[in-house]
Amino acid sequence: MARPKSEAKRQALIDSAIRLIAREGLGAATAAIAKEAGVPNGSLFTYFPTKVELFNALYLEIKEELISTVDDGLSNAGDEREQLLHIWTRWTQWGAANGEKRRVLAQLSVSDDVLESTKMAGLAAAHRSVNLIRQVARHGALRDQDPAFVGAVVESLASTAMDFMNRNPKHAEQVCMSTFEFLWKALQ
Repeated sequence: MARPKSEAKRQALIDSAIRLIAREGLGAATAAIAKEAGVPNGSLFTYFPTKVELFNALYLEIKEELISTVDDGLSNAGDEREQLLHIWTRWTQWGAANGEKRRVLAQLSVSDDVLESTKMAGLAAAHRSVNLIRQVARHGALRDQDPAFVGAVVESLASTAMDFMNRNPKHAEQVCMSTFEFLWKALQ
């Protein structure tokens, strides 16, 4: 009979993969990931039969953490502006505080190893934020643009905000608020 899988070992593998991929890129060796997690090399394949499955699990796990952070308290945020500010603040603060996860998510987002179905599951999970951004943008300068383009513009601005918040934590709130104002004006 097969031994039951340990959630602690699985999480150790995920955490190790995040650290190594953030440092070394997607070419990080599975043996190194297992070693850093403190588990035998073969154990990684007990939890993730292939490196591609590890990448897809990592993508969803990081996305779900981010979405959970952003969505927490969103229903109480008020009007569209307050809701967007809530999303923006939580998103950029998460990104500034989680540089490794951000780097890994960025690499996985452009990897051919992350399945389109996995990316679509991540997008579907973010439906509240995505729909709000689309709703706010319906009358603004980007109203006639492809929703994917609008999303890319918003993500680029968020990434820039996170980078500068991380570089200068004393001014993080100011950067967050000024980029939010820029976003709001661009979408309106």
